[in-house]
Amino acid sequence: MQGRTHLAIGLGIGVVASVSQSPEVMPVILVATGIASLAPDLDGNNLLNKHVTKTAKLIKKRGIFIGVALMALALYTFFFDVNFLSFLDGKWFTQQSKLLLFGLGAIIIGLSVKNLETLKNILMTIMSLFLLYYAFTDELWWLVMLAIYLGGAGWFSHRGTTHTIWALAYWWYMSYLLQVSTGVSSLAFISTLAYLSHIVGDMLTKKGVKFLYPLTKKVFRIRF
Repeated sequence: MQGRTHLAIGLGIGVVASVSQSPEVMPVILVATGIASLAPDLDGNNLLNKHVTKTAKLIKKRGIFIGVALMALALYTFFFDVNFLSFLDGKWFTQQSKLLLFGLGAIIIGLSVKNLETLKNILMTIMSLFLLYYAFTDELWWLVMLAIYLGGAGWFSHRGTTHTIWALAYWWYMSYLLQVSTGVSSLAFISTLAYLSHIVGDMLTKKGVKFLYPLTKKVFRIRF
C-alpha cells in the first residue's frame, strides 16, 4: 500500500476521533495519527524520511568533493597564514577549530562511500541522538521513545520488526506517555489505531506482514 494511502487513512482516523474532542486539540491528534500511520515504513523510504534520503543522495553525489575541500582548507590554514581571508579571523578559527574542520571533512568522505540505505540510516540515527539529548534534558519520555524509534527503525528489514505486535505495543506506550504529557483524552488509543491501520493495510497486500515475528514466521494476509 502506498504511503499517501496510509497517511489518508491515518488522518481519517484522526478527523473522526477529533469529533468528540475540543477543537484546540485537533492539531495534536492529526499530527499524532499522521505520523503513526507512516511510522512503520521508517524501515525503508517513506514520506517521513524523504528529506533525509535526499540529503543522503546529496552526500553520495558530492560528499567526497566537499570532504576533500574541507580537509584541504583545514590543512592550509594550519600551516599557512590566512590573514587575507577576513572571515577566518583568529578568534573563531582556532587550532581546535581547524582540527574539527579536518575531522568533519574526513567524516563526510567516510559517509559518502557508504551505500545509500546505510547512509540514510546513519543520518537518521544522528538526528535521533540530538533529539534524545533534548528529550532527556526536558524529561520528555515519550520523545525519548520516539527518538529511539526514529533512529532504530531503519536498521531493520522492510516490513519486519516495525510491522509486528511488539512495535504496536511500543507505539501504544509511547503514545500513552504523550497523552499524559499533553492531557489529550484517548490519544494513546487513537494513535495506536492509526499505527495498526498501517499494518492492517499491508496485510491486504500480497506480501502481507509477519505480525508475530519472531515467535513465528507466519505471514498474515487478509483476503476477500
